[in-house]
Amino acid sequence: MRQDMKDEEAKIMLYCINCDQETNHTVHYIGNYLRSISCDRCSRKIEIDRRHLRTVFAEDFINRILTKPHRMTEDMKKAIAVLIPFFPKRLITEPLNVLKEIHDILRKNNEGKRRKKNSP
Repeated sequence: MRQDMKDEEAKIMLYCINCDQETNHTVHYIGNYLRSISCDRCSRKIEIDRRHLRTVFAEDFINRILTKPHRMTEDMKKAIAVLIPFFPKRLITEPLNVLKEIHDILRKNNEGKRRKKNSP
């Protein structure tokens, strides 16, 4: 533990589920981090297990990283569906025209190669 992290206590009013009423509680901190909360009336204590929290948050973080591409794709689909009516027509037709030209050129080249093969 770092030296600048000091244990601190604070008194606050919270609802205690054990006492079934609002009571004074002591909150224990280690530096800026919550360590535990205890009821001053019944002494019930809730401790924060930081290792467990790290595991839970790590699993959630990994899950969010793994699902991010899918979520972004879905967001893009929704955005494109809304924006398509505002796209210029050439934005869609021009790439199709280029593909058609490439297809025609490749077809002509293949026909020319076949003719050369078949001629004596």
